[in-house]
Amino acid sequence: MSEIKSLSRIPTVSLHGSEFYIELDTQDLIARNTCVIKITSHDDGDAFCVDVASHDATDTSVCEIQVTCADHEFSVSCRSQLNAKGKQCLVVSLPDIQIPSLIRVKLVYPNDSIDISDGFSRYQAIDITDEFLRYQLDKTKLNDNVYLTNTLFNASARSFTSDELFIITYAYLNVLPLNNQNFGGLITILCYRITDNLVDRGHILEQVYQTHRRYLDVVCPHDAVAFRWLVSSSSTLVTALLSVGCVTQAEDVLDSALKLIFHPSFNPLVHQNYALLLFQGGLIKSWNGCFDEAASLFIAAVNAGRYGMTDLLHPQNSWILGQLSDCYKFLHIIEAAYRAALACTRNNLPSQTRFSTTKTAPKLHMDYKSIFDRFACFKKNSPPFFEQVLHKLQTRQNGQ
Repeated sequence: MSEIKSLSRIPTVSLHGSEFYIELDTQDLIARNTCVIKITSHDDGDAFCVDVASHDATDTSVCEIQVTCADHEFSVSCRSQLNAKGKQCLVVSLPDIQIPSLIRVKLVYPNDSIDISDGFSRYQAIDITDEFLRYQLDKTKLNDNVYLTNTLFNASARSFTSDELFIITYAYLNVLPLNNQNFGGLITILCYRITDNLVDRGHILEQVYQTHRRYLDVVCPHDAVAFRWLVSSSSTLVTALLSVGCVTQAEDVLDSALKLIFHPSFNPLVHQNYALLLFQGGLIKSWNGCFDEAASLFIAAVNAGRYGMTDLLHPQNSWILGQLSDCYKFLHIIEAAYRAALACTRNNLPSQTRFSTTKTAPKLHMDYKSIFDRFACFKKNSPPFFEQVLHKLQTRQNGQ
């Protein structure tokens, strides 16, 4: 059996969906031999839930990751396969790396053990664990609103790419306490990054949904920061769930969130996401054939958009020129919601709403790309749910 004393070059680490691909030269990874990636972690008392995937014992190309903590040691499955370039790779699930408590990574071959970081620092002064350690948040500042805002939420201040934000938010999903006032922000960013690649990341949404349900049980809606992220996370999660056709789960998030949102003006930063949440609620109720409920939510979305624009256009708002794009977003939401309300009621809006009907209801049209411009899955074609509900509304408007 061949022993390997050093690697010929620094392996390339890349993210594919929710997995890391560690690319090695052919001579560095002998497929017929079993190898292990050994991970040493801090023991902070954190409980990590790791799904151990089964593998075919007859497949000799299957590898394992061995995770070492201060008080116990266990192994999780990984696999060896070719990437798109035909290079042999070790494929590792992102949660298995346990980024929040990671110390170092080692490759362990039969009859040999190689400290990757020591090996590379010895030859090229490069530490491969930088590939993972740079995604760690400062554990002493996880309750620091300014730190998390500048690190994750403020697009102009953060230094991470979209994929890197996905890595961080997914890694900390089950680590950051649910009652942290910024926990909803973590879910918000993660939902955006999942919709960047629904094909490879959509399966994560069930886990995010279950986590969000537990989060709603402990979130404090009277904390201004937590309230902002309650509305934001609920709106973005609904969009992500609808984009993969999970209408029942999306409706559950919607109904649960609306029970907690006492008044959006508590934090003006929620106006847009609140209007989007109401608008999507109207879409869900329309999809279910509950057109009276849908009309009420669409009308509420119009009013929420009006309030949001009024707040943005306030004379004391010194950032108004930088927020004109948000005003345009509100206009798109208002237009689509008003047309949808007319379609739901067949041009017979209740007089109590103080919305007048028109002589001839305008043809129903929704510019989803402008409404959901922050979601990559809308860039080319809108996800099926949104086109299906549009067809249902058009049928309703035509009296069929």
